[in-house]
Amino acid sequence: MIKEEKVKSLSEKIYPNTMVLENYEPYPGYYGKNIPTDVIPRSVFLVLIREYDHMFLARTMLKISKERQHPCMATYGTITIDDKKYHCIRIKNLRCFDEIPKIQERFIEYGVDFRRSKTINGMALISIEKTFLLERFDDGIYLDLAGDNKYYFELPVELSWNDFKQITSKVKNNITNNFFDAALGYFWKLEGPQDVVRIYDLKANLERVKEIRDFYLKEIERMVRK
Repeated sequence: MIKEEKVKSLSEKIYPNTMVLENYEPYPGYYGKNIPTDVIPRSVFLVLIREYDHMFLARTMLKISKERQHPCMATYGTITIDDKKYHCIRIKNLRCFDEIPKIQERFIEYGVDFRRSKTINGMALISIEKTFLLERFDDGIYLDLAGDNKYYFELPVELSWNDFKQITSKVKNNITNNFFDAALGYFWKLEGPQDVVRIYDLKANLERVKEIRDFYLKEIERMVRK
């Protein structure tokens, strides 16, 4: 999944002199009094000194999760800020945030190095590799069984991030209720990768997701015809 979020550096409850970020506006599609109040902070990002083998990181995350006996969801990703790309481990689950320095310490003992502390506060493009647990909701529409009011619908073409941002802006300007958050992504089906849009909507149902999807497909069709 790829999306833009506001991130800032953490200075407390982290391993000394390491770069750890949190996203303090996890769903920018909501604003004002409509911002969900139960999702902040949502995730933390342990910023790595370099890119590591993904299987090595996955096995290390699993070992630490079993050792610490915590329910954190850890995934690999990248964060791009001002054209600078950082490799990271995202930890999602507020209940274990107090254990971050202990988790970092175990990563270090397993040979993972973190970037030194750096002050950051601003927008970032975040790309996360995650495991999807989905149920087919309707033709080309999927429900995220992990909860959080997330839905996915298939795209007929691959979109660049800039095209996705422009299309999302047009959709929000033309749809009656534009209180939803959208992210771009893909997941693997038996026949290969499927490009999707992820919708987060507190009050979504099948008709609502279909409405949003139809607006996206119309804008994509207009873009392709140009």
